[in-house]
Amino acid sequence: MLCKNEKITFICRFSIESVPNLVIITLMKRLIPIAMTLCVYLLSVSGCKREKLEKPVQETSVVPADSTETTETPTEESGEENENVPDGTEEPAAEETDIFRALTNGVLRGEKEVLVKDFRIPVAKADSVYNAFLRSHPLLFHLKVGGNIGYREDLKNPGYLAAFLPQYAVSPAALPEIYPGLEESVENFYALLDHRMSQAEIAYTLYQKVCNEVVYGERNEDFSNLAYASFSALGVFLTHKAVCQGYSLSYSLLMNGLGIPTDYVTGAIPGSSGHAWNRIYLDGNWYHADATFDDASTYKMPGMGSINKYFLCSDDLFYSAFAHPKPHLNLPERIYVPSGNKFDSEKCVVRRYNAKGEAIKTETRYADGYWYYQTARDGKKQILKSDFCGQQAQVIRQLQMPSVIEDVDRMQYTRNRIYFIDYLNGNYVICSMDYDGNDFRQEKKISYIDAVTPQLKLSQDDSSPVPVCKGMIALKAETMLARLRLLYCHGDDDYFELSQPQAKELEALVKKADELFEKPMDEAQADGLAKEMRAKRKAYSVPCSVRP
Repeated sequence: MLCKNEKITFICRFSIESVPNLVIITLMKRLIPIAMTLCVYLLSVSGCKREKLEKPVQETSVVPADSTETTETPTEESGEENENVPDGTEEPAAEETDIFRALTNGVLRGEKEVLVKDFRIPVAKADSVYNAFLRSHPLLFHLKVGGNIGYREDLKNPGYLAAFLPQYAVSPAALPEIYPGLEESVENFYALLDHRMSQAEIAYTLYQKVCNEVVYGERNEDFSNLAYASFSALGVFLTHKAVCQGYSLSYSLLMNGLGIPTDYVTGAIPGSSGHAWNRIYLDGNWYHADATFDDASTYKMPGMGSINKYFLCSDDLFYSAFAHPKPHLNLPERIYVPSGNKFDSEKCVVRRYNAKGEAIKTETRYADGYWYYQTARDGKKQILKSDFCGQQAQVIRQLQMPSVIEDVDRMQYTRNRIYFIDYLNGNYVICSMDYDGNDFRQEKKISYIDAVTPQLKLSQDDSSPVPVCKGMIALKAETMLARLRLLYCHGDDDYFELSQPQAKELEALVKKADELFEKPMDEAQADGLAKEMRAKRKAYSVPCSVRP
């Protein structure tokens, strides 16, 4: 119910796919004079494949894809100019901190309105303030990142806000049911990490899992509470169905949670709608990554997992060779900082395709500090053991299989052995060996039809190489999970003044970890703190704060 001195307004960001740009602009011009009219536009964010991509989510106005006009989004220093790489947010002013505090507590309680009268926020700043809040609080999974931003204007103080009207990606009442699965899923992603991995290897490992686990799709009929979760990170973590927005948000959350700066980027394909992908900061340079375009399921290629065509690319490879769309002009300045080209080389483990689009190797697998894959050289196929950049590649098995024979270069990696197909003495044979290339065995003769059948299982052994997640990487992962638990499982308290004894204990460990991250830390010390934090997190069982 509205007071007679107040009105509700929605800032609408349109999907370019849904409505042509000129029509949008015309409609807006006609609607603006009707100041007292309730304007509600419920436009769904479109998904994205090559032909069907969704809209930008950080824009504050409708800007045509080919426009040179930029919005008044605050700019940030580029990676070249600032040695301390920005994490996507700036330190908020005191007043902004108070606003964010009110919003955080409000949305955790599932409030339909969050009062902000006392902060005297100009209506013109409503969109920018709310988007700054979303960027500063990426773990609030249940909030919509794009779509309509609602607010109520106070006419007693013309031009200022009375309240924000948060838009929820899922019903707040469903959070107690959703949270356990969300936490478990994030745990499963981080469990793949090994303490010997570099940041690039960590990025690749998480990227592979996103592509392997998720199928492109907009709506999931199997989850009543999560039907449209594909437009958020929840689609990746819970329903395993997502559009480009879901792919990109989940990946940036996982990476930023480990302290690896990863931007959420939006852009448009001419004649279509918006698209979303990521940029990753590694070794002093930014690189591109597009999990949606790299998911083999997008192209109906079962069993392949990640294509790795658009991962860790330079600008030249990403935009020129692979003709990827470019970002919107109103994104942070660092999006346009020239990217590095370190990983463009075909020797790099990640480069499954070359600049011509030709397949050059099978998907890789990490085991005990090395990467394993199959490729072709001099007309024959080989199995290689390599470092991530491919500079120390070692052939551990020369196959007799001619390189011209396709669809048989699959490999199965178990805990202790590698299984593969070779052509020996006129027969197709399933073979195996250990990870050093020793203890070679001919397991079973098969027909050509069996060899090219995608459903063929090379071994009944379902075990897999076990990564060792400990030390610093384990502590970073556990700190991310602890923050998630504290955010959603703190009873009815003020989130910023937790009263539960268990919550205070867990919060103290998180603060201790944050302090240790700022100084050199022994791996054993980090591992000990990670184990302590995990035990406290698992023991903390306060119900979710948001009530039905």
